[in-house]
Amino acid sequence: MITEKDTIKCEAIFNDSHTHRYLWKRAWDKDKPTVTVIMLNPCQADNIVTDTTTSLVVNNIAKLEKFGGVTIVNLFSLLTTKLRFNSSDILNDKENDDYIKRATEEASTVILAWGQAASTNVSVAERAKHVIDMLEKQKEKFCVISDGERIGLHPLVPAVRSKWILVDAKEYIDKLKSISTEDNIDKDKEKSHKKPSKA
Repeated sequence: MITEKDTIKCEAIFNDSHTHRYLWKRAWDKDKPTVTVIMLNPCQADNIVTDTTTSLVVNNIAKLEKFGGVTIVNLFSLLTTKLRFNSSDILNDKENDDYIKRATEEASTVILAWGQAASTNVSVAERAKHVIDMLEKQKEKFCVISDGERIGLHPLVPAVRSKWILVDAKEYIDKLKSISTEDNIDKDKEKSHKKPSKA
């Protein structure tokens, strides 16, 4: 019989009202470098509880066997199961950028893992571009998740739930920067002005 024991250090940082989460961390091997994963927004995970996405992140980072811990930060800091861009909610606390900067500076690798949301949502595209520009000094660390064919995948995509392939993020970033938010805004306006079809 073999008994294996490990200590996993947990940390999560929230605002005072616990409505925004800035950082979520798990560390299990101090002798290995850490990785920072940037996703869209936090959902349910706290210092102890994990949700589906954070569980998949930790599992896949551990499987890579070259990192000793992971820090998760997000483009938007609001704790919610679904971002509503037309609501009065404050989606991103001004302090969030400081935590994103710090987490990426401390990591050896930075994974851009908000998926394809920027290609379909103006607010996400603008925010993603801002964060990329803000982290210009860390760009050599950037990579994205791939299934061997597609790139820039979110951890919840079925094809990468059990295995991540990390690839350079340059192609993904170039595509992101080529997105015209004005074009997307025009399309959104067209959709909003379309008359409903009669049944």
